[in-house]
Amino acid sequence: MKNPSHKIAAIIPAAGLSTRFGGSKPKQYCMLGNQTVLEQTIYSFLAIEKIQKIYIAVGSNDLQIHSQSFIENPRIQIVTGGITRSDSVLNALIEIDDADADLVVIHDAARPWMKVEQFNQLLDALTSMESIDGVYPVCSIGDSIRKKEGVNYVPADRESFVTVQTPQIFNMTPLKDSMSKLSKSSESLTDESQALERYGYKTYAVDGDHENIKITYSSDLIPPFLLNGRLGRGIDFHKVIPGNGITLGGVFIKCNLSIVAHSDGDVVLHSLADALLGAGGLYDIGYYFPDTDAQNENLDSIAILRSSLELLANKKLHPINIDLVIVCEQPKISPHVDKIKALLSSELKIDQDSIAIKATTTEGMGIIGAGNGIAVYAIASLGETE
Repeated sequence: MKNPSHKIAAIIPAAGLSTRFGGSKPKQYCMLGNQTVLEQTIYSFLAIEKIQKIYIAVGSNDLQIHSQSFIENPRIQIVTGGITRSDSVLNALIEIDDADADLVVIHDAARPWMKVEQFNQLLDALTSMESIDGVYPVCSIGDSIRKKEGVNYVPADRESFVTVQTPQIFNMTPLKDSMSKLSKSSESLTDESQALERYGYKTYAVDGDHENIKITYSSDLIPPFLLNGRLGRGIDFHKVIPGNGITLGGVFIKCNLSIVAHSDGDVVLHSLADALLGAGGLYDIGYYFPDTDAQNENLDSIAILRSSLELLANKKLHPINIDLVIVCEQPKISPHVDKIKALLSSELKIDQDSIAIKATTTEGMGIIGAGNGIAVYAIASLGETE
């Protein structure tokens, strides 16, 4: 195995003009919810602590980059891009001191749905094989394909072809050598793995992620996995009384409160289960786990969550992401967020970066503000299982 303590830099080429996308602004600056495409892409990388620095290559006349919310982050460095993608990548490589990075990740600016799990799989593949200098993800093709020959389109075997994605990860020295040689040639290559192979270096393909799509046309701003998805909302409230602790999201929090409930009173898992069931078009947890049933007394709410997931699996549905808001005066929630996210990630089989947990108070207003209750609002999205 290669050195496990690598220094990793990331390059995001973002100098393109988005000619196929259309519209009045480059696609990387279009909005996805409350973030631009580029912001969502960059924050995916900022969430990976292994990456020491992120180099964003932008056009020389790009003024919009300075309005991006990540611009003051010390791990971000803006460099001037070139006419082609290869020029932008090489410009960024020149800015990276060899002592600061021995591995370089390159990722499309307009590919905002990268998962940390995919990055880790690629990194593991590269660092575990001595004989390769780069890795790239590939996906099978679901549609029928044809090859253009003159004015004709000739049927081709789709099993013989794959699509190539980013992120791609390379050893620094071979990458810099290949991109330098490419800049002096008249060749035009569409990704960096081709450049390494062109100049004699070995690369390796890893299974990609069909949801990690690249935004090319304006219609891509709403990806297929969201168009086919389902949304559900869950809300739960419980009284609190003096006690020795409460359980939230499967995590016991030692405090001077207890939750009044028929089950274990895990208001986080109750609201989450209702959101999941709602997204699946099913009944609420009161239907499946009535408080009139003695078997449900002091029931561990993990069992409720697991049963809800089984019901969804029967409908060939699975969670994509969840968003939770916990409302209480006490206890303090933020110290426990990471543990709750880790547990939910394991149970839901989704990445932690697909789980949001926020906490707020009612500023002293109402029963919750008086410290006598707790509420959780949950939203969950589901996708169809292939």
